[in-house]
Amino acid sequence: MNKIWNFLSSARVAIVLFLILAFISIFGTIIPQGQPHEFYIMKYGSFLGKVINFLKLYDAYHSWWYVGTLILFLFNLIACSIKRFPVSWKLYKKDPAEINPEKLPYKYEITLKRSLSQVAEILSNKLKFKKAEGETKGGILFYKDLNRWAHLSVYVVHFSIVVVIIGALIGAIWGYRGTMSIVEGQSSNTVLPFRDKNPIFLDFFVKLNKFNIEFYPEGTPKEYVSNVTIIDGNKTFNTLIKVNSPFRYKGLSFYQASYDTIPVFKIKVKYKGSEKTYTLDPFSPIAIDKRYTIALSDFGEAHGLIYARVVLFDSKTNQQIPGIIIKGIPHFRVFLDKGMLQILLEDVQKVIYVSGLQVKKDPGAGIVYAGFVLIILGLLGVYFFEPKTFWIFVSSSEKDKVVLKMGAYAKRERETLKLKLEKIANKIKSLAKS
Repeated sequence: MNKIWNFLSSARVAIVLFLILAFISIFGTIIPQGQPHEFYIMKYGSFLGKVINFLKLYDAYHSWWYVGTLILFLFNLIACSIKRFPVSWKLYKKDPAEINPEKLPYKYEITLKRSLSQVAEILSNKLKFKKAEGETKGGILFYKDLNRWAHLSVYVVHFSIVVVIIGALIGAIWGYRGTMSIVEGQSSNTVLPFRDKNPIFLDFFVKLNKFNIEFYPEGTPKEYVSNVTIIDGNKTFNTLIKVNSPFRYKGLSFYQASYDTIPVFKIKVKYKGSEKTYTLDPFSPIAIDKRYTIALSDFGEAHGLIYARVVLFDSKTNQQIPGIIIKGIPHFRVFLDKGMLQILLEDVQKVIYVSGLQVKKDPGAGIVYAGFVLIILGLLGVYFFEPKTFWIFVSSSEKDKVVLKMGAYAKRERETLKLKLEKIANKIKSLAKS
């Protein structure tokens, strides 16, 4: 048990765990998050791709590495605090009057031509030193105790980090990150999480009214914005989702992450001696007559040519006839019972935008923010309110003369204590003259 306790309370272990968390955070930044497993195999090669998928670095902040390291770091921090707390508590509870006047640290001594009662009045009333209760052999002990509570401020920092870790664990275990793709003019309530194959269905819908994009002169995207309507039962309202300006609702954050385009094709169909022009997109198959229907299955551009993959459905025979139509090239011909059917791709009529939103649920975010506030308060206590104690032992040396033996203690800034004692001594001399 002692070995386990010493391991958990080791500062070296804390440093190692902190470095592991830092490395995982780096991976979460440089490795694209939320892509299919095949993406990492193709991008990083077979070996590295398998490592990324095994360690779940495609969702680094919810990976078992991250969660496990956070839990170990939590236990380590608690163990370190418990192990070292008695020392700080002893310093906090120590009575500053319980000190040998002859063994004051950082001793500084002055002699004044004043009576013991006059010096005692200066120290008590002017400099706000406290007089030690009880008798002190050979004189009177005065002390000033500053920021004693700051002995415990480091544990405010430790507690704050514990709060942050607990908040991060809550977010990692019960939260999620995923993607939502919405076609312009349509609604969706489906989120595809990074770490799970099963979709998550929200209890409200997001409708993409309009997707706007601006480009730099060289053609790269400058800004893209989704104008959306939130439909939650009878409640509806509009909002904008911009890059670096997320929208938050019901504990979820929606980030503008990407966009895509879907072309709407203008096609001409020649069949039974007539020609008709239609508009074809992935969402609306075209009925040529009661028997035949044309649907768009894929599209793209190759070697400067725009193409579309179409499927001709025969409802009578349930036959599916695939084919490719290319702009400017008559290519798709099918001989049917009532003659030849030909499909020609004339032009891209317009483009439909698809907004790619990243959806994040982090139920521990509020706890994390509270922890960071506590960390700031704790660090203020550690670095700006250092515990210091000043002692002055006053004794009579001869008639109308007193000797002031001065000492001081500080937790960190010990090299400046003699200068501070000298400053106090000069102030006492100045007050004694007046």
